[in-house]
Amino acid sequence: MKICMLSVFILLFFYGQAQDTIACYFDEDLSLTSKKQGIYTGTITEHENGWEAVAFYSNGNPLMKGLFKDKKLKTRQGYYALYYPNGNRRALTYFINNAADSTFMGWHPNGQLSDSGLIRQQARTGIWKTWYPDGRQESSGSFVNGARDGIWHWYHANGKPATIETYSNYKLDDLTCFDTLGIATGSNCRIEKKPCPKNTYDFETFIIENLLYPKDALKKRIEGEVAFEFFINKEGRLTNINFTNEANVLLQEEVVRLLKSVREWEPAVSHNRRIDYLYTYTVPFYLPE
Repeated sequence: MKICMLSVFILLFFYGQAQDTIACYFDEDLSLTSKKQGIYTGTITEHENGWEAVAFYSNGNPLMKGLFKDKKLKTRQGYYALYYPNGNRRALTYFINNAADSTFMGWHPNGQLSDSGLIRQQARTGIWKTWYPDGRQESSGSFVNGARDGIWHWYHANGKPATIETYSNYKLDDLTCFDTLGIATGSNCRIEKKPCPKNTYDFETFIIENLLYPKDALKKRIEGEVAFEFFINKEGRLTNINFTNEANVLLQEEVVRLLKSVREWEPAVSHNRRIDYLYTYTVPFYLPE
């Protein structure tokens, strides 16, 4: 009799738990959506002061965990965390009425802290620091109302200074550049630059001047937009092309042809340092009237 009663109690307990947790689906922006539109599976669980949501990668590891005021997950209220597919934390902060308002912490996939600072009402404030995956410091400086302010220090991956930048009134006011040996080279260096084919002004101009409308697509009156992303590493090599929307294969093949026609890429630059860069772009193919 005791065993029977215990079994009933266990069944009721787990049934009650199941009633509190609801299966759901998330889109690419991690917003609640329908099963048909869903990209990620997840759960929402009712709590005393709101709802806790979890989205999962296909391997079963969590992608997102967070607290929300409402069952439709429109208002973040409390902790909000993102994770890498390997299970390591990616980012953590806290929200008040859907506005980030707390210390922010980010991590590299290897678990090393990547950046940390304070967010007030969605804007970076006060001292912020970033680190390379090996733990060496990448940058340090201050924000005021989301804009860099005062003196900022940026470092090469070997620990040597890359730039010393002074900001005032929301703009760069002074700049000192350093080579990878830490030797000052003046003030003529790049702060930000996207990758582009060598000897071209920028990638957008290259697209305009070199993209061709596929002849077979013209004959079949095929048109549409091709959204894609491609990765240019810090050595200037194209290592990956990925299409991010559904488009006709003839149009996609022209994008691949164009990207692979580039013999040499100039890598992206950030604060006088060559960096890896994931470029996202959309090319429109529309038939002439």
